[in-house]
Parts: sequence; C-alpha cells; structure tokens
Amino acid sequence: MKITEAIKKDGSIVYRANVYLGVDVITGKKVKTSVTGRTKKEVKQKAKYAPIEFVKNGSTVKKKIEVKTYQELAELWLDNYRLTVKPQSFLLTKRIVHNHLISEFGSMKLDKITLPQIQRHLNKLSETFVHFGNVHSLNRRILQYGVSLQLLPFNPAREVIMPKSRKREDKAIKFIAPEHIKKFMCHMEKRSVDGYVYYFDFVLYSLLLATGCRFGEAVALEWSDIDLENGTVSINKNYSKFVDLVGTPKSKAGIRVISIDKKTCNMLRLYKNRQRLLYLEIGESAPLVVFATPTREYQDMTIRQGALTRRLKECGCPRFTFHAFRHTHASLLLNAGISYKELQYRLGHATLAMTMDKYSHLSKDKEKEAVLYYEKAINNL
Repeated sequence: MKITEAIKKDGSIVYRANVYLGVDVITGKKVKTSVTGRTKKEVKQKAKYAPIEFVKNGSTVKKKIEVKTYQELAELWLDNYRLTVKPQSFLLTKRIVHNHLISEFGSMKLDKITLPQIQRHLNKLSETFVHFGNVHSLNRRILQYGVSLQLLPFNPAREVIMPKSRKREDKAIKFIAPEHIKKFMCHMEKRSVDGYVYYFDFVLYSLLLATGCRFGEAVALEWSDIDLENGTVSINKNYSKFVDLVGTPKSKAGIRVISIDKKTCNMLRLYKNRQRLLYLEIGESAPLVVFATPTREYQDMTIRQGALTRRLKECGCPRFTFHAFRHTHASLLLNAGISYKELQYRLGHATLAMTMDKYSHLSKDKEKEAVLYYEKAINNL
C-alpha cells in the first residue's frame, strides 16, 4: 500500500492511500476507495478496516438495492453470471432460467417464495423434465445470491428434498454397426464423383470417423490446424450454431493434437485442391476454414443432418446422428486395442472416468477375448 502526503488549503498535512475493497456483488466490478488520516498510522488503521466494513455492508457500494421480485433477482444474477462462462453456456442457462424458473416465480415477491412452493414446482418438473436437477441448482444459486445481497434472510431452496431421477430409456451410446458403416462409406465414396455436394459430405464423414472429433470441432477447423506432412490435426476451436460463434472446445482437455492415417491425409490433400478450384471459379481466394463453402463459412448441423439422413436412406442404412461417428471411432479403437488413457486424450475428455463410463461397454470384441486369455492361463497351470 502506497501512502502519499497531501497539503490542504489551510496548509495542514494529511496522508492518503488507495485501498482495494473487493468485488461488488451488484456490479461485478472491483471496488477501491481512498482513506485519509492525519498520520500514516491512522491511514494504515483505516485501510485495515475498510474491507471489513465493505463486507458488512453487503459487499456493495450501492446504498439501496431495488430488487423486489424473483425475476429482478434472477436477471441481476444472470448479468453477473454472464461474465464467468462461455457465451453458449450463458445462453443455455438463461433459457433454462426463463423457461422453468421465471415463468413460475417471476412476478412473486422474494419474501413470499416458500419451501413448499419450490418443492411442488420441482416435483412437477421431475415428472416431465430429465434435467430437473439443473433447474433446482440454478434456483438455489439465484436465491442464495439474494441472501448474499441481504434481500432474503435465508435460502428456501436449500431444504428441498430432491425427487428420484427418472431413468433415461436410451442411455446406451449409439454407434454405427460395422456392416452399416462399411456399406455407408462405400456408398458415399461411389457417389462422391457425382458432384461437389456428395464429395463434400464424403470428406466430412471420413474425417469425423477418422478423428472422433465433435461436429463443432470439425467445422471450426482451419487449414492451418492440419499438418498433412506429419499427419496431425490440431483441435483448438469449436463452432456453436446457438450463438454463431467460434470459441474454445468444451474444456481444456478438448485442446489436443491427434494423428490421422495416410489415407485421410491424401483425401484432405485432394479435397483442399478441389475446394480451392471451386472458389477460383467464382473469383474468390481459397478459404481458411476447411469445411467452408461459397454460401456458408461454418456448417449448420441441422442442415448437414438433413443431408446425412438422405444419404443413409439412399443406401438403406438405419438413421444415426453426427455424434455416432464419434462413438463409432471410439468403439473401433477400443476393439483394436487402444488404452482408455490414449482414447481419453484423443476424444478430449476432461477425465479418464468420463471415457470409461461412456465407452467401457463398447469394446465387445475385446471382452470376448477375455475368455481366450482365461483358457490359455488355466491350461498352463
């Protein structure tokens, strides 16, 4: 802390210092104040107690907080929450708050919201909404924020009894059966000569199958992310249609460099040249984005899913989504003998447990081999 000397108009000497108080819970901004004293010792004492008083006053420099209804509190919480997460996460949270909380409690005064009301709402929500726990968690955080602002004496959502979670009917990971993926990719390879649209889709499907990356990660790729000489793909971005924004992957673990096979490298070389020629035909320079087209820089999953569904129907294969390429990639590698730790890195999972929970049941071929190892071991006794 730097203490400066100042001379007042009457000629007397005083001492001043700037003191950091903390973060204002209303504005979300850092707060500083200036303390003055006749001696340096007095300034130090005032500087010591200033942050304590700031906390006692509700960690805000606002004299009065005008928040009466649940909606006003929720909007205030969202304004501060916006600064702590990615745009796509914020918009998803905002949608949940508006659809499931503000619609229920929005016009109610804060002191009129009771535990039984919250319990009834949660019980009803649990009957139809799988992720009702997320709604409750957000409600609890919003009301706790009200407690922090001294708008509520306690948080009525803290004593709620959580209903039992409903079991999802389709918990199994959907991956493409070997006979279907072989049939589908052969069909796409044959149709790739029929026009650029088919060729484009064939390259996209092939890369997703070869890398296991998410759709948003694939369509965010730039040519500078692909090293065709060394056969690597650097995944460091993700495109979200929800906010029409290219950001970072889901977690830090999502930033990774993975290897690709020679066949995929050769395919990408040919595709890069063909993409460049397509753009030259319309008088434009080659794009930076790998899966850019003259009409769309970043691909829309809804549009591409429609095309995928049509392609599958053409060859008589069951319908699946783009995420099935990722699951199939994992299944193929597990059956080929890759370790879960290596698969975790390749898929960009934050933890090993996440990889094992999702994919441990997919390595069917390897599980069957276990009995062969047992027979061999028992025969050698």
